[in-house]
Amino acid sequence: MRKLLLFSCSLALVVGCSSTREGTTGTIPKDVLREDEIATTDAVNAYEAVSLKRPWFLQSRGPRSLRQPPTGQTTEFPVVFVDGVYYGDLPSLRQIPVTHVKEIRYLDFNAATLQFGTGHSGGIILVITKGG
Repeated sequence: MRKLLLFSCSLALVVGCSSTREGTTGTIPKDVLREDEIATTDAVNAYEAVSLKRPWFLQSRGPRSLRQPPTGQTTEFPVVFVDGVYYGDLPSLRQIPVTHVKEIRYLDFNAATLQFGTGHSGGIILVITKGG
């Protein structure tokens, strides 16, 4: 009986401490919109796909500066990069057909600064095309 209890505890410890392989959680990253998920929509351009699946990508990130007065405050919206090159402001997403899109990522201020330098306080929507 004692051996069985010891074996059961050991087995429970091994099973409880083991983990699955990295990347097998089955969750969809909230900052990435992939081609297969876009295909489940009736979107014809990248803007429509984002607005249907990740609408928060398109939202303002608030005032540019805490020192600005409340009236006439400038808010920061993400800018669009395609295959690592500046493309335009949010409406420019309407010019990108979803048939050309492999992936759309949102990079927050910190990630945008690390990857593309300063000046992107609203973040970046990075479109990766199938040919890019």
